[in-house]
Amino acid sequence: MKTVPLILAGGKGERFWPLSRSSRPKQLHSLFGKKTMIEETVARARAASGKETPLVITGADCAAGIRKALAGSGAYHCIVEPAGKNTAPAIALAAAWIQKRHGDAVMLVASADHAIAPLDKYVSAVRAAVAVARDTDSLVVFGIGPTRPETGYGYIHVGKQISRTEDIRCFAVKRFVEKPTLARARMYASSRTYLWNSGMFVWKTSVILEEFKRSMPALYRLTLRATRDGFTKRAIDSFYSACESQSIDYGIMENAARIVAVRGTFFWDDIGSWEAMSRIHTANKRGTVAYGEGVFESDCEKAIVYNASQSAVAAIGLKDTAIVVTPDAVLAIARPLLPHIKKYLSMIKERGFPQTLF
Repeated sequence: MKTVPLILAGGKGERFWPLSRSSRPKQLHSLFGKKTMIEETVARARAASGKETPLVITGADCAAGIRKALAGSGAYHCIVEPAGKNTAPAIALAAAWIQKRHGDAVMLVASADHAIAPLDKYVSAVRAAVAVARDTDSLVVFGIGPTRPETGYGYIHVGKQISRTEDIRCFAVKRFVEKPTLARARMYASSRTYLWNSGMFVWKTSVILEEFKRSMPALYRLTLRATRDGFTKRAIDSFYSACESQSIDYGIMENAARIVAVRGTFFWDDIGSWEAMSRIHTANKRGTVAYGEGVFESDCEKAIVYNASQSAVAAIGLKDTAIVVTPDAVLAIARPLLPHIKKYLSMIKERGFPQTLF
């Protein structure tokens, strides 16, 4: 049975403004390694799946950028969404597409904008997950041991351990918990029975399609119609115009009974906002991260300075501040306000700034 990677690459990455734009979102930038995040994701997926050709689903705004970034990365298939409808429709359509092309296969669902290392530990975890999905018909989610009380992540409450291969452990899942309060996040971080929900999954196409049939029957019927119509552009456009916008977590995972969590021992970060720069790059002794060419930093405390322009950037005496410089925009924001960047971005748009900035 083949393992076919599905890479979800349709997000806008608004929390990474002004670097991330609708036509060039964060997955098209190099934030963690030397290559773009989509290139890194494709390479990981190939390594973990036995070099199977991945399927990439992306939005119309950034499809050209995705094709350019992956031009030298080998063969891949691509479905372009005419409109973003969250993860459930994309996964349902992809499951049907993969099943029609390969028969019943195992799907590895990965996001194009996550930081993961090292590769060998990731590959080992994926192979363990594939074995569980193939042999037990379970929906498998990758859980990550919390390293801090993170209120921006969903959590997985796990039960008894059902298998172990070397340092990779698999657990029955009791429930999913969405974005807790700080007090609860602290409790979860100190407990061994709560893991971060990475949003990466493994399952057989037949199993996940059966779950869509049970929990999201309208979406399942639309998927059957797109399959019958051969996944043409017209069929895909019709599918997206008719389907509801829903996440895989709310639509399927919270209602499913047969879920297993594989505890990943690899480093993982969803790179959700500029705050992630302090986790994926080494800070100096004052807790400051400076990244990019032409940056001068002095006497800053717990600051993030990112330069993606040709200009020189001098950051002096800043505290708990993020500074991001691109060729046409500058963001200066107090770090505690980074979780609210989308609110401020909406306000900026309302002020009539050029659309090219977004």
